[in-house]
Amino acid sequence: MKTHPIIDYPYRWVPMLVVALVLVAAQVAIMSVYTGADYVPAVIDGIAAIGWLMALGYLAWFVVGVVSIFQTEVIILVTGILIWIAGSFMVNDIMTRIAGIPYIAFASTIPFRLLFGIPTWVAIILWYRLIVAKEDALNQELEKELAMRQSVSLPEEPRIEQIDRITVKDGSKIHLIKTDELTYIQACGDYVMLITPSGEYLKEQTMKYFETHLPSDTFVRVHRSTIVNVTQISRVELFGKETYQLLLKNGVKLRVSLSGYRLLKERLGI
Repeated sequence: MKTHPIIDYPYRWVPMLVVALVLVAAQVAIMSVYTGADYVPAVIDGIAAIGWLMALGYLAWFVVGVVSIFQTEVIILVTGILIWIAGSFMVNDIMTRIAGIPYIAFASTIPFRLLFGIPTWVAIILWYRLIVAKEDALNQELEKELAMRQSVSLPEEPRIEQIDRITVKDGSKIHLIKTDELTYIQACGDYVMLITPSGEYLKEQTMKYFETHLPSDTFVRVHRSTIVNVTQISRVELFGKETYQLLLKNGVKLRVSLSGYRLLKERLGI
């Protein structure tokens, strides 16, 4: 349920109080001048009637703020006026019959009450309707802005170039190794050992480099010190309680860390 506009913005109590006092003064003046009512009972009637009118106007928000349909607002307007007239009659009856204060017949005051009661109710309903419309428009603007922000594509991260061959300098020789010829890569301090069916090659490079630059659909870092070509895996075996190892097609066994095993399962779809 939407917060009442007066509670949401407490400073609105001041103009509302001023409006209420103006309405009280207007009713007292009308009753005194046009109906010949005594001043004291007219003041009592004015304070009670306008106080009841403002209370009903306050409560009307909890319907208008939820159901903003024209037919509903008309029903609220008519119902509010009738309840207000009924409440004013009760105040008039208590004042004359129970308190014994002489006052004019209530029926003769109804046209004067409706004279400012209906415009006041219409103003209250229209004010509430305007607030609801503004809030709806603001929410729509916020939703559009959020949708626009989400639709704007984020800047793409720098694309890491995938390598398809590795050069290794060995004395006066330079070996050119295709990545699909790699069986696995083993960390060796500040170097890495490239293992292929044709031999082993030592290269000054980091494991992180190969992890990010080798094709991710073919090579998986199964351990802090090992990157393996998944096409060379024969099977995965349980080694110990929660430790796994790989058996490669060439018969070599490699240890697999727990995180490496999870990554391997993801890549192999198992």
